[in-house]
Amino acid sequence: MRALTWMAVAVMALVVVGCAQKKQEELPQIDPAMIEAPPPAEAKPAVVEVETPPPAVPAVTKDQTPATVAGGQSYTVQKGDTLYSLAKRFYGDGKLWTKIADANRSKVRDVSTISVGTVLVIPPK
Repeated sequence: MRALTWMAVAVMALVVVGCAQKKQEELPQIDPAMIEAPPPAEAKPAVVEVETPPPAVPAVTKDQTPATVAGGQSYTVQKGDTLYSLAKRFYGDGKLWTKIADANRSKVRDVSTISVGTVLVIPPK
């Protein structure tokens, strides 16, 4: 029984060594001198951009309509409206939907769904 175990170990060792040699033969040898160094990056001065927060939209009181607040206008959400479609309609660019979302944080909890009948403030472009 011991002889059979040792034979199995010897065969497995030969298989492992053979596989290791085969892997070495398959891998291409790359000469480091043939590799081109990337061109040096141009030194650019560090530019720090500071974002200024958008002006706060004052709260609407009972005497005011949303249209009178901060020069914006109001819009009542209709079926099929999205923030993207509203931004495209009012600003000409749907990518500005975040302006409408930011101005209506208290009314729009989930930007992917807006309830029909919600009165939104559309801030000036």
